[in-house]
Amino acid sequence: MKYKYWLIILIVIIAVLVGYFIFQTKPAEYAEMTDGPHVKGNPEASLVLIEFSDFQCPACGYAFATLTSQLDQYFDKLKFEYRHFPLESIHPYAFRAAEASECAADQGKFWEYHDLLFQNQKSLTKKDLALYAARIDGLDVELWQDCLDSGLKASRVRADLSEASGMGLNSTPTFILGGQIVKDWTQLPQMIESLVNPLVPLQNNSTSTQLNLINDSLFAS
Repeated sequence: MKYKYWLIILIVIIAVLVGYFIFQTKPAEYAEMTDGPHVKGNPEASLVLIEFSDFQCPACGYAFATLTSQLDQYFDKLKFEYRHFPLESIHPYAFRAAEASECAADQGKFWEYHDLLFQNQKSLTKKDLALYAARIDGLDVELWQDCLDSGLKASRVRADLSEASGMGLNSTPTFILGGQIVKDWTQLPQMIESLVNPLVPLQNNSTSTQLNLINDSLFAS
C-alpha cells in the first residue's frame, strides 16, 4: 500500500516538473527566435547592411522591387538586417503590418510575409493581412491571428522605432552600410561591389556619386 502511495506521489511530481519545464522553456525559444534582427545573407559576415523600412512606404516598395535580385549575389559576403520604421503619421497601416510580420516571424516565416507585404503594399487592411498569412505554406493562421490580436508585438516594433529615432533618422527607406548612412540607396549594389571586391572600381561618372555616403572615407584604402 505504501509502495503504491509513494509511486503515485512520484508520478505527480514528475508530471508537475515536466509541465513546468515545458511552460518555462517555450517563451525562451520564442524570444531567441524573434527578439534579434531579421537577417538574410551570411550572419558571420563583417560587412553589414541595415535597412530601416516601412511596409506602406512607396519608396520602400520600390527599393524592395529594385534591390532584391541585385543584393542576392552578395549574400555570401554580406549580412543584411531588416528593422521596422513605420511612419505612422502618414502611413496608418504600416505599424500593424509590422506587428503582423513579427507574428509571422514567431513561426519562422518573417521573410515570406515581408515579401507579400511589399508586393501588395496598397492593400494592408486587417482583412488583407490575414489573407497574406493564409497564403504562406506552413503558417498556422489561427496562431498568427491570436498573436496579432494580442498586441504583444507592438513593443518589438517600437524598439526599432526608438533605435531609428535615436540615430536621427526621419525618412524611409534608410540604409546603413558598414556603419555609414547611405545618401542614395540606388547606388548600393555598386557600393557593396567596391567593398567585397575592392579591386573593381565603381561604375560612376562623378566623384560625388562614388563617395555617396555621409562619411566620404568609407571607400578609402
